Amino acid sequence: MDDWHQTWVAELDRLELSLDDAEALLRVNDPAGLPDPSGPPWQPQARGVLPADLLPRARLIHERQLAVARLLAERTLSTQRQSALARVIRENTMRPDIPVYVDMIA
Repeated sequence: MDDWHQTWVAELDRLELSLDDAEALLRVNDPAGLPDPSGPPWQPQARGVLPADLLPRARLIHERQLAVARLLAERTLSTQRQSALARVIRENTMRPDIPVYVDMIA
């Protein structure tokens, strides 16, 4: 295998590892102990045309990326709805600060 091909294999490996982390974060409610996703921004290492024999693998990775993106959008929408509901409940159930005086003479 030549260097160009190996570079693309390594690049696809990196993308898959990144997807593994994203999928793991989406599977749990408590991300403590999971890898920190805030690493450096992704920079492509491979240059040139993807080797034809890696195209099926690249397509599967792309499908996984799209699935993660859909899940992130769904989670974001769900979080926004829950936040709006909490705000409405808070606004409609909490009384404004009312001073309370105690009659110490009585």
